[in-house]
Order: sequence, then C-alpha cells, then structure tokens
Amino acid sequence: MALTHDAIRIHYVKSDKDLHFTDALAQNAVEHENIAMGNALVGCEECIIEGVVLLSDQNLEWDVFFWTRSTNLDTDADIDTFLDYIKFKQTEGRQIAGTGLWYYSWTNLGIPYKDEDQSEEFHVSLCNRSATSKNAGATGEVVVKLMVRPFPF
Repeated sequence: MALTHDAIRIHYVKSDKDLHFTDALAQNAVEHENIAMGNALVGCEECIIEGVVLLSDQNLEWDVFFWTRSTNLDTDADIDTFLDYIKFKQTEGRQIAGTGLWYYSWTNLGIPYKDEDQSEEFHVSLCNRSATSKNAGATGEVVVKLMVRPFPF
C-alpha cells in the first residue's frame, strides 16, 4: 500500500488565550476546556495526538489532561473519561532573551484520541502543579497547541 500525502499530514489545533484557560489556578487546581477540532478535522472522531506545545505567560509546572468526552472527571472509574496526560516540568520551560512567553513542548507522542461524544472537540484540562498560582486574565494567558493526525490514515 502506498502512502498518500494525507496519511502523514499533521493538523494543528490550538486553544484561544482569550477564551480558554483564563481562570486563576491555585496549586493542583484544574480548568477544563473543549477545543474545537477545526475545519480540517470535521467528521474526524479518531486521531493521533503527535505533539503538545504549551505557551504561557508564567513559568509554572503544568499537567495537560486529555478526556474522551466533555463530561470528564468522575469518582466512578467506570464513568470517568480519562485518556492520557502530559507533564511539563517548570524546569523545562524556555524563554527567549529572558522576556516574553514561556515555551514547553512534547513531540513524538502517538496518543490515540477518540471523541466519544462526537462533538468535534478535544476535551483538555490544564492543571497547575506549582506552589505559585496561575494568574487569571491577561497576566496568566496560556495557549495549548495540539499536533494531530487523522485516523485511520
């Protein structure tokens, strides 16, 4: 079988700094968001998350969680829709020229993602693991970028 161009095409999906992850977050607090897949992935219920990039105003330790439905956390393990998570250590944050945004990145992940509620959204949570709180609003902006491949190829 020959590979087609679409078989290896990576699509980028990102949160909006003005709409997503805007709350203040104390240590271990979490904010849940549903991020639209975008036109390139319309009708795609399954994909592979190949990479996660996080841009942040603050250098904090982050966990980015993925869920298969918008109804995510549940004390009943049969109902909880946890899929996977990525940990970004504070020491992994990089800033250019000592100013501006902090950059974090994980690639070559291969996380199989299934949108079980068929909402055409990525169900993502951001958890602050730092003792320092994440700021709300303009001084605490965070953008999560996903690099995804549709599945099946």
